[in-house]
Amino acid sequence: MSQIKLTSPLTSKIAFKSIFTNRRKPSIEKKDTNNTEKVDRLETFINENKINCYAYSDFKSVQQINRETSFIKRAILNDEFFVLKSFNNDDETIRQIVCELESLRTIIHENILKFHGIIRIEDGLPNMYKHILVLEYANNGSLSAYLREQINKLDWKNKLSLALQLAKAVSYLHDNDIIHRDLQANEILIHQKSIKLAAFGLPSVVTKDTLSLFDTIPYMDPINFDCIENCELDKRSNVYSIGVLLWQITSGRKPFYTERPDVELAKAIFRGRREETVMGTPMEYSRLYKECWNHEPNKRPDMKRIVSNLNQLLLAENSSPTNSQKEKKDDATKWVENVLKNKKVDFIPLNDLKDPEPLGKGGFGYIKKAIWTRTGKYVVYKRLINTDAVKYNTLDAFIHELKIHLHLSIYSDRIVRCLGISQDDITQEYLLVTQFADGGDLRNYLKKNSKNLTWEDKKRLAYQIADGLNYLHNEQVLHKDLHSKNIVIHENNAKIIDFGISKIQDRTSASYTRGRGIIAYVDPKRLLDPNSSYTTASDIYSLGVLMWEISSGYPPFKNSSFSEGDQAALSASICNGNREKTIPGTPEKYGELYRSCWNHEPNERPTMNKILDEFVKWGFGVNSGKKNKFIQESTDDDDDDDDNDLVVKT
Repeated sequence: MSQIKLTSPLTSKIAFKSIFTNRRKPSIEKKDTNNTEKVDRLETFINENKINCYAYSDFKSVQQINRETSFIKRAILNDEFFVLKSFNNDDETIRQIVCELESLRTIIHENILKFHGIIRIEDGLPNMYKHILVLEYANNGSLSAYLREQINKLDWKNKLSLALQLAKAVSYLHDNDIIHRDLQANEILIHQKSIKLAAFGLPSVVTKDTLSLFDTIPYMDPINFDCIENCELDKRSNVYSIGVLLWQITSGRKPFYTERPDVELAKAIFRGRREETVMGTPMEYSRLYKECWNHEPNKRPDMKRIVSNLNQLLLAENSSPTNSQKEKKDDATKWVENVLKNKKVDFIPLNDLKDPEPLGKGGFGYIKKAIWTRTGKYVVYKRLINTDAVKYNTLDAFIHELKIHLHLSIYSDRIVRCLGISQDDITQEYLLVTQFADGGDLRNYLKKNSKNLTWEDKKRLAYQIADGLNYLHNEQVLHKDLHSKNIVIHENNAKIIDFGISKIQDRTSASYTRGRGIIAYVDPKRLLDPNSSYTTASDIYSLGVLMWEISSGYPPFKNSSFSEGDQAALSASICNGNREKTIPGTPEKYGELYRSCWNHEPNERPTMNKILDEFVKWGFGVNSGKKNKFIQESTDDDDDDDDNDLVVKT
């Protein structure tokens, strides 16, 4: 073993390198001396690569995340949180940012922190700008802090899931010939209990426990300790770091946390010292991370094998439940297999869904759009996830929504249709494939187009939503989550989505409703008592709020005195009878209709038949005269059987 030559310049050298090295496009750039040239280089890159650009005024409620830093802030845009990260216009930073963006603009992975774009701020000189990065927000902080706070609450399924998500993210980078240059627990964030690998060389998490330069030593490939002048990280160096992180996920603490991170510790690691296995760690798991941190790079596994091994461990952990749970899972799997066997729904191989792009993460699933090779058109597929608000596992959730789609035997153009199901070959998770809507959700559609919509256009959208809701009610389905993010626009027509997953919420899931910024659409009776029965009148209340939103072009209470986070005060105000004011120019009958829908008393709200009768008078639709066959008003047995909350007969 060669003599270690670790000195402090090494850590400085590595710290200033870009986190990502793109092996396909190594670049050596001449150091600029002119600040204008440096900014021009960034501006040229932004323009040539069509990077999204925002105005600072687009963001609301801008707040400093913590006291330790002023250059990282949280802000709100379109009811979603983002991180705004400013940076200096010095040569090294500009070079690093351009290098990062070169890699990041091609990265799309659910476990990698998303780069959304750039904010330009004029710097007082013509064509001169300061820049701010717009990044995805992670609400649970760093992996290091998360493990420290939650380790006693995490079982082995949770730990294996975190490890697998992290491995998948790094494997994705390696598949794209990209190497992460700072793989340690403070460059890994947690959002809604899921891994988000940070991607920028600038500090991603600045807290009291932010790592100093020497604190990164336990995560660094020791081979690089003795190569100050030509220190080149490769994929095997990332594998070493993964090994340390897999150990940290089992322990909940930083490696060698009782020792001072200095040259002496680095020497010990270089000579082969590693952390001790935590008691209770599965032998296969500890064997894997020990292979990863082998001193000899050629003896370390590649990321594909790490992903495969972790996936097998997680599958084994998931396949050893109680007998009753195992029987339930087997029955559910057989049900899906039987549906496919009887050709009740098409099976779409995942390989037939090309060029997937994330559309977002809803309360119950990751959503992506992709091109279906059979048609050459975009479709949407949803990968269901477990959350505290769901009382069944992901397979139950998948089956429930699929049953709803199969139950809707009569085609309706007001509903986004299920096209088939797919399956992830690695995780064995089922995916629900549905139609794609080219106009996005109603909220963003109104923001972009409201000024150009006539009252006939607005009435037509309201009618289409009411018609779709009536269709669901006639099919004995309650929506339970009707708001402008669950209405999509396709070819300028409104369609309802997510009417299956919402049915599997517990009555205790009012926290989900409040946390999603959709409280203004919730029946006040449910706000007062989350245990109260959900009925057709609850959906009708939400319809009334949607009709008002269509008339105004913006979400309810957007311009109210309530702060973004003061949901309790807004809830109390709604329960006390507060409603949005009628927008000037609103047709009198239209206003009367939506006000009757959001009446505080459910029995005073109109039925769907009466609502559609009004639209018929305005020239929309044909009154079929058929009475709504939906019956679900009794709550006598609710406490005895929570499954009554599902409401659908299949």
